[in-house]
Amino acid sequence: MGGKSTDKNLKNQGFIRGKPVHKAVWRCTRMRAIFAQPMEAAQQPQYTVSARKYRPQHWDAVVGQDSITRTLKQAIEQEQIAQAYLFCGPRGVGKTTSARIFARAINGFDTDVQEDYAFNVFELDAASNNKVEDIRSIVDQVRIPPQQGQYKVYIIDEVHMLSQAAFNAFLKTLEEPPPHAVFILATTEKHKILPTILSRCQIFDFHRITVPDMVEHLKSICQKEEIAAEEAALHVVAVKADGALRDALSIFDQLVAFAGKSLDYATVADHLHVLDQQTYFDVIDAVQAAEVAKALLILDGIISRGFDPHHFITGLGTHLRNLLMSKDASTVALMEVTDDVKAQFSAQSANVNLRFLVHALDAVNQADVQYKGSNHQRLLVELTLMQLASLTEAEKKKPELTPIEAGAWSTDTPPIKAVDAAAPAVPPAPMATEAASPPKLQSAPASAPAPESTLNTQSSTLVPNPVRQKPKASTGQAIPSLGIAAPSTLMDLAKPVAVTEPAAIREQAVTAEAVEKAWESFVEAVKSEGQLNLHTTLKATTLYFDASTITLTVLNSVQTEQIREVQLRLNQYIADQLKNDTLRLVVEMAELEASSASTEFMNDRERYEEMVQKNPTLDELRKRLDLDLLG
Repeated sequence: MGGKSTDKNLKNQGFIRGKPVHKAVWRCTRMRAIFAQPMEAAQQPQYTVSARKYRPQHWDAVVGQDSITRTLKQAIEQEQIAQAYLFCGPRGVGKTTSARIFARAINGFDTDVQEDYAFNVFELDAASNNKVEDIRSIVDQVRIPPQQGQYKVYIIDEVHMLSQAAFNAFLKTLEEPPPHAVFILATTEKHKILPTILSRCQIFDFHRITVPDMVEHLKSICQKEEIAAEEAALHVVAVKADGALRDALSIFDQLVAFAGKSLDYATVADHLHVLDQQTYFDVIDAVQAAEVAKALLILDGIISRGFDPHHFITGLGTHLRNLLMSKDASTVALMEVTDDVKAQFSAQSANVNLRFLVHALDAVNQADVQYKGSNHQRLLVELTLMQLASLTEAEKKKPELTPIEAGAWSTDTPPIKAVDAAAPAVPPAPMATEAASPPKLQSAPASAPAPESTLNTQSSTLVPNPVRQKPKASTGQAIPSLGIAAPSTLMDLAKPVAVTEPAAIREQAVTAEAVEKAWESFVEAVKSEGQLNLHTTLKATTLYFDASTITLTVLNSVQTEQIREVQLRLNQYIADQLKNDTLRLVVEMAELEASSASTEFMNDRERYEEMVQKNPTLDELRKRLDLDLLG
């Protein structure tokens, strides 16, 4: 018996520091050592991401939502607390943060105390708790009044993820909650929420954080963290975040982990795989100089660095848009770039033609639309660069329109030279016989009134030439006139930084023969370009010349639209040929007699009605056979 007892005691013993101890004592000592390790580790400071570390705890710290924070603060001060709120907007703009601040504010809790907050505020993620049972549990809890404070606040995030049944179960409680309950719903997709839910809430639309606001917030964090960062580098981070401040802070933490306490533009652009602005400046300089090879080499370098050509096209469109905005001081504020880059845009835009920018934007936009459907995407981008380079060469061959040179980008029109009413009139004299082939040129008497609707940007005294009486027929539907020096459609845009002086107005005397010769030259030029439909229309058009007005008479609205499509080109061509900027071009549609009206442009019903007028028995035959008209 004694031997067995001794063996049993030995089995229950252990050794600590070489001395035998009982196993129960050994286990307690071992457990104390195990639990002591996490306590020591807990004393070490833990890293917290910037999005959590610098989450706003009061209204003044909320970035970029001034109107919403001001409204909520005033509602609290005036004790106008609604039963339900809906915070909607993109991700990372402060919806949940504002909901938490609002929950603290209506209860009067201190931002540093978490205990009281935990008993009065309940947060639910509707993405993972979207069943009817989850909503019913909230409905049951709502009846219980708060232990501390005045309100119990329920924050339901991503509320659009609730099921249809869950929404229906929530309706009654949301409409008539207890006086101590406040619901704050947050969502990124408001259109998915039932209209019956929307009608029960006060809706606050959170907008994207602007780039300047985001840059200022990142600057304040850099000062607190003692990080040296260039403003251009922070601007790249803000643009990359696309209006989401939480994304910007996540990118910022990633860059600090990569580059340490110093962030410069080159490092940030390289790490975030962003094309720097200088690349686009070099591309525009190359295409402006018509250096196609240089532009293609720049594109090859971009692709070899791993950038998607589509990314380059979208960035080039943004660059061209910024150049257009730089044309006017009032639109410079629309560019979300730093002041240094704005100065670069202003310098380059001064050397870029306005027409080039408009055509270049159109070409880049077409490439952007066609990129995904193209089988040769790189070739598409290269062709776009070639088109941009060819625009400069085309401008050299065809000078800029006078109105654009005079400042068509401005809303201010150049001064109009008044017509000298006292100018002597020259009596009309006979003209030579008509031309052998159309178009026929005729002239109206000098006393004939001009069409009412005309566009004449430049007027001056013009010595009338020998004219011939204009035929009395055909002043049917008047079409608004087209001025020779008509401004570009860009006249409605903003005023430029510096408006150049307009070119001198050409006022060379014009004769009817010269007008006819210029018109025939234009018609032949259209024919040589292969535009046969337009050539046919121009050949069928009749011309009349009266002092400073050239009237084109067409047969129908289709021909009118064809002439309007070449309006600017025709205006400039005639002005250059005749060296006179004071002429007016008027388009009229002839009023044909019913007897001579052609049925070429009639539909089937109109042809039938014309046949019935000639033979009434035809309609009786149709009725007898019980036939219906189609069309």
